[in-house]
Amino acid sequence: MEHKILRTLNVYYYGIMVLTLLAGTLSYFLIMKEYVQPIDSLSNLGQIIQYIVIFDALVTIPVGLYLCKKQCTKLCTLENEEEKLLGYQKAATMRILLVSNTMVFAIAAFYLMGAYQSMLWVAAVSAIGWYFTKPSLRKMELELQPKDPNQDNY
Repeated sequence: MEHKILRTLNVYYYGIMVLTLLAGTLSYFLIMKEYVQPIDSLSNLGQIIQYIVIFDALVTIPVGLYLCKKQCTKLCTLENEEEKLLGYQKAATMRILLVSNTMVFAIAAFYLMGAYQSMLWVAAVSAIGWYFTKPSLRKMELELQPKDPNQDNY
């Protein structure tokens, strides 16, 4: 069952990268074929796009990590192994999607705003978060391991 869950999580994990590549390719294509004019980063629309992408990164990355950690803490106490694993799959999927969704938007904004460097940095921050959500069997074991109340938490 663990391997099936890891396969499903890997589909989500690598699916985000495929979506990012598609968003970047589509945005680049639209700009190069002049279907869309590059958006000035100092215009009202450019600033709104920047605010949305940056706000999305500031909210979804920490929220995704926190909610998964909170959910895994609850799952550690469950006795039913199947229920625990299905709960972990749901929590890890949520973490992957929340932490890495900014990467898709920031890459699209990067190209639509005429290779505006700041959006590339936001995409890089999200990509770092995305990397840390990579599913593995060991990670699943560690996150579902019951916590020792006598152990120090740092």
